[in-house]
Amino acid sequence: MFFKMRSAYSVAAISAILTVAAVASAAYKAENASFVIHAKGPLGLNIDGKSSKLSIEEGDKTITFKTFLNTIDTGNGMRNTHMQKRLGHGHNKDGNEVEMFAVTLSVPKDKVDSKKGGSVTGTLTFHGVSKPVKVDYSVDGSKHVSAKFELNVFDHFPVTPKFSKDDKDKLLCNTGVCAKPEVKVEVSFDLKE
Repeated sequence: MFFKMRSAYSVAAISAILTVAAVASAAYKAENASFVIHAKGPLGLNIDGKSSKLSIEEGDKTITFKTFLNTIDTGNGMRNTHMQKRLGHGHNKDGNEVEMFAVTLSVPKDKVDSKKGGSVTGTLTFHGVSKPVKVDYSVDGSKHVSAKFELNVFDHFPVTPKFSKDDKDKLLCNTGVCAKPEVKVEVSFDLKE
């Protein structure tokens, strides 16, 4: 459950960052950022994680939003620790264990409508795995940006010789209680010049 929540927060942060950058360009910064991740557990248990950390990097063709798993707070210290331990570690190409706390979302600048919002397909990178993600966003008259997207945590944890199907099945579980891999992410922030 913790990992799923972390992943969702990271994705939300990344989505918000990309949307902000695309909408505002390098001349703007995100203020009053809010990243909320919604996950589900057994028997209708709602697991929500929140962060206010977001950075924006603008390239020639893309805007990238970035956040980190260790900035997401689910309101439960033990859940936060489990999420960071399970979702924030992996293996590089050489098979060595590495920390993978960063979550990024990159969107093409030329596909963003900075006046009213819309939908854009970006690239979400989490746990070293990049996948396309559809981001719906809106921008109001006061330059308040809201964005949302969904992800499946399992899509970012492929089965490898160091990470078996059994490991994957247990990824979102703690003491036999498992969160669902589908996560909804909501991001909002104020654009400031």
